[in-house]
Amino acid sequence: MTLEFLTRRLVLNGGLEQNALKYLEKHKVADLLVSITSSLLFFRPEKPREFLLNILTRIKVAKITAVDFPTLMDDSNLISMFEIMDPANQGFITPVQYKEALKNLGLLGPDEEINEDGEVISKEDFKDDVNRRTLEMWSAF
Repeated sequence: MTLEFLTRRLVLNGGLEQNALKYLEKHKVADLLVSITSSLLFFRPEKPREFLLNILTRIKVAKITAVDFPTLMDDSNLISMFEIMDPANQGFITPVQYKEALKNLGLLGPDEEINEDGEVISKEDFKDDVNRRTLEMWSAF
């Protein structure tokens, strides 16, 4: 994930910049901002500030209740994504395809390794794991 859009307007030098970036990474502020900015650009609401406040409120409530986290991908989207990666309708995708899907969804940790020689991933496993990772991501905020 790039932090460039966050730091572009900051004028920091050396140690201050590194400390600022470490702070943002430690508290997952950049991840949060990228996620809510993605939602903002996807939905393009008439009142963007109200929309952003609403998302932050939903995250706060969802964190307490562990339900209804804001997301761009529901199960039907995940199934469609899986089916695009499985055009022969074999019912599975390779670990390499799985890894790329997680990267594209922003759900693959920077140091996380996926065994590319591992077992194939079924549609249900894909859907369940993406939903689990999404919940973990939102819970971290």
